Amino acid sequence: MCIIIAKNKVGRLPSETELMNSFENNNDGAGFMYVDNGKVVIDKGYMNYEGFIKHYRTLLDKYNNFKNKSLVIHCRIGTSGKNNKGNTHPYPITDKVKLLRTRHLSRESIGIAHNGIIHGYGTATGLNDTQEYISKFLYPLYFHYRDFYKNKDMLYQMEQATNSKFAILDKTDDIYLVGNFIEDKGLYFSNNTYKDYGGYFKYDSKYYDDYYDDYYRDEENNWFNKLKQREEEQEETKKLSYTENEYDDFHLYKLESNWLVDMYGNGNYEKVGSRDYYYDWGTLELLEKINGDYKLVGNNPIVCDENGEEIF
Repeated sequence: MCIIIAKNKVGRLPSETELMNSFENNNDGAGFMYVDNGKVVIDKGYMNYEGFIKHYRTLLDKYNNFKNKSLVIHCRIGTSGKNNKGNTHPYPITDKVKLLRTRHLSRESIGIAHNGIIHGYGTATGLNDTQEYISKFLYPLYFHYRDFYKNKDMLYQMEQATNSKFAILDKTDDIYLVGNFIEDKGLYFSNNTYKDYGGYFKYDSKYYDDYYDDYYRDEENNWFNKLKQREEEQEETKKLSYTENEYDDFHLYKLESNWLVDMYGNGNYEKVGSRDYYYDWGTLELLEKINGDYKLVGNNPIVCDENGEEIF
């Protein structure tokens, strides 16, 4: 379910104990969001605690302990989409898949982090639920109404429709929270997993606020079971070839010639070069386009840019 930590301009910083608890209880990757030179910076893809806390300390040194400056931190538990660097939060509000998965962005006007499960999203396109919700719903809203996040009624409707919590940071360094956050000595948390309770999944109702009652725990279990069932069904019906007309182009992402690809995720990388490779968001496969047809060449590939930074 993840956790969001939101420090506004006058709030305190989280302690390293709070950060360690947050990461260990939500350990599928973490990221940061802050403003630099009038632009929102999205800085994510920290997959282990050592790298996460090291970078946090670097940011504190660089930005004078975020004095009079906002900071949003997100630690993820993956419920849809692969657990990799590109699927960590926060995200820009965009419909571009590459930008949703880019680890470092520093020219944004607005960014968002999510805590929860958005049912009905992240099952058809291969994107995780947050990415698909942003691309299909929030981006069109933002495109037509740039200040939607300043409208309390819109934020309330967003909360009701998704049953989720969000932190939105804009270039003015203001944070807008959606949902019921816990205020702890001037710092805001989206749930109790920052506390030292010996693990998020230890069952004791006193450890959780109303957001994490038995109903939502059952919902999480149902969600994981549905994902497992879907994966099994895909494995049984998997095709080795697709024609261009049979496939939705939204699912396909063409790889750049200077990128590196590990076809089977086994550590053997090769440069894309002149190969006409596509990443299939629907089935998480690597396809090669040959004479108008898509041929399967790898399952669960790992794709990196020319610097070795993981993209898919």
